[in-house]
Amino acid sequence: MNLEFVSRCVICDSEDLTDYLKSKDHFVSGEMFTISRCKHCGFVFTNPRPTLKEITPYYDSDAYISHSKTSAGLINRLFHLSRIYTLSYKKRIVSTYSTGRSILDYGCGTGDFLGAMQKSKWNCSGIEPNTTARTEAEQNYNFKIFEESALSDFSPGSFNAITLWHVMEHIYPLKERIRKFHEILDEKGTLFVAVPNMRSFDAKYYQKYWAALDVPRHIYHFTPDTIKQLMNTFGFEHVKTRPMILDAFYISMLSEKYKNGKPKNLNAVLNGFRSNISARMGQGNYSSLIYIFKKS
Repeated sequence: MNLEFVSRCVICDSEDLTDYLKSKDHFVSGEMFTISRCKHCGFVFTNPRPTLKEITPYYDSDAYISHSKTSAGLINRLFHLSRIYTLSYKKRIVSTYSTGRSILDYGCGTGDFLGAMQKSKWNCSGIEPNTTARTEAEQNYNFKIFEESALSDFSPGSFNAITLWHVMEHIYPLKERIRKFHEILDEKGTLFVAVPNMRSFDAKYYQKYWAALDVPRHIYHFTPDTIKQLMNTFGFEHVKTRPMILDAFYISMLSEKYKNGKPKNLNAVLNGFRSNISARMGQGNYSSLIYIFKKS
């Protein structure tokens, strides 16, 4: 396996980096990966990381359920039950903050979110690099799912809304993609980005066992400050942040399994509640957050 070392911070371009922690790939390889932290802006990212050409095998696991329909096991069952609520929640947020009904879901997986939007008469497009997920989405729903390369074909102002649901942490050409999102949104366009939050209670509690680190698939690990700083650089103004409350329970269940070698669901539920209560009583640092950005 070839690893590439990132010598400069993706956000502020500083070379003043330090090792933050080491975490294990629990899904596929069992390998350990280092996570670096920029001393200047605080951005945290997996470093070194597999090259773009070599990252694909790290997604090749039945346990990686973002593209899977399996409901075997308690964690998977809870994931799919929570998705019913989450789809409705996402649809409500997007409808509230968008000025039109044309949407691109970048990293749309099997198309469930776009399917929900289509039922509400939205004009839906999706991009999904995973061939299996893309094929399933096209079979299930009556809209076109494009390969990654098709992003360059969209003309300026094509969409009222672009969504990335737990996708931005995976994107290798991050700055290039953000520039393109800005270009293909119309002048009042809205970008919705959901990512895990490194400042959440569960992130601090589980540390190297925190499941949302998900190395090496997650190459970036955001806080509210770092993602806002990044997006502002490319002409996006932050207008609102919304919590993803159920993520604290799902992530805690996985984290307990990683930490103890077996599920400890009672501990996970308690820590899920602790994380949400801490966020509600404090500065809103929920396990995962949806950031809403407008073109500025």
